[in-house]
Amino acid sequence: MSRLQKILVFIVLPALFACLPAPGIPPGSVTPTFTPWAAGTETAMAVDTHTALASSLTATPVSTASPFPTFTSGGIEKPTDFSPVLYGGKLYDAVSFLLLGGVSREGWYAPDMSVARFSGEAAYGLHNMEYVDKYFLWGGSPEFSPTCKTYSVRTDAGLDEAGFVATLDGWAVTKREVTELSADGEFYQDTVIDWLEAEGVSSPRIGILQIFRVDIEGDGADEVFISATRLDESQHTTKAGDYSVVLMRKISDGDVVTKFVIGDIYRSEELELTFPRTYSLANFIDLNQDGVLEVIVEIRGWEKFGAVVFQIDGLEVIQALRAEC
Repeated sequence: MSRLQKILVFIVLPALFACLPAPGIPPGSVTPTFTPWAAGTETAMAVDTHTALASSLTATPVSTASPFPTFTSGGIEKPTDFSPVLYGGKLYDAVSFLLLGGVSREGWYAPDMSVARFSGEAAYGLHNMEYVDKYFLWGGSPEFSPTCKTYSVRTDAGLDEAGFVATLDGWAVTKREVTELSADGEFYQDTVIDWLEAEGVSSPRIGILQIFRVDIEGDGADEVFISATRLDESQHTTKAGDYSVVLMRKISDGDVVTKFVIGDIYRSEELELTFPRTYSLANFIDLNQDGVLEVIVEIRGWEKFGAVVFQIDGLEVIQALRAEC
C-alpha cells in the first residue's frame, strides 16, 4: 500500500471508528526510517530499521511527491512544487524548529513569503548529516515570534537529537557521501592559521575544528569545509584572537582556493561583552533540486539558535536562507 493510500485510510476510518488515530502522521509521533549513505549512486534504497548495512550499501534516496492533491489536517492543500525549510530538533529540554524560509525549483523564499505560500499543518521529513528522511513528524502551522521576528513550527514529537533540516514529506532532496576528517592533522590547522593571518589576526591559535569532505557539485572533485572556533566558555565575552568561522577549500583552475563562508573575527584588545555566535557545519543537501548540494551552517550562542543555507556556485558563496532566534 502506498503512503498516499495509507494517509487516505487514516482520514476515512476515524469517521467510522472514533477510536482510530487522527489523519496523517499523528501529533506526538516520530516515524523512524534509515537510509545509509555511500558514494557513487543516485538511487533510493529502502532499509529496514533493524538492519545494520550502512557500510555496505550505496544510495541516494529521493522522495517523490504524489501527483494527486494532498491536504493537511486543516484543509489546506499541500503544495507539490514548493516546500518550507525548517531547522531544529531537540534544543535543551524542548523540541523546536525554526522556519528558515521556503524553496522551489525556481528559487528561494524568505520566511514571510514562505508563509504566504503555505501556512498549514503538514508531515515533514527530517534529514541529518547521514540520512534523508531519518524521521517523519507532524508540524503545526508556522507561528510568528515578535521577539525574534521570525517563525517557528511546533510539534509534539519526541526527539532526542538536534541538527535536522526538515522539508515537506514528498519534497525530493539529494545527499552524497560526507566524510569527516581528523581535526588533529597539521595540514588543515595550518590552512586555518594561514587564512586568519591573511585576515590580520596576530599569532592566531587553533581552537575547535570540524572538517568535512564532500562532492558538492557531483563532478567527482571533492570540496573540503572547515568550521574553526576559538571562544571562551562563557558565551558572553571576546577579545583579540577569538573567532568562529566556516571556510571552503575548493579546486579552481588547478589550484586549491580557500573561501570564506560565514563567521566573525574579534579584534578588541580589551575583553568585550559580545555574546558571540558559534558557527558549525550541520548538513550538505540539495534542497532546490538543481543537483548541487547546499551547505547548512548551524548558529549557536547565549540564548541564540539558528541556521543559514548557502548555495555554492563555483567559487561564489550565496546566502539563500537564514533565521535566528
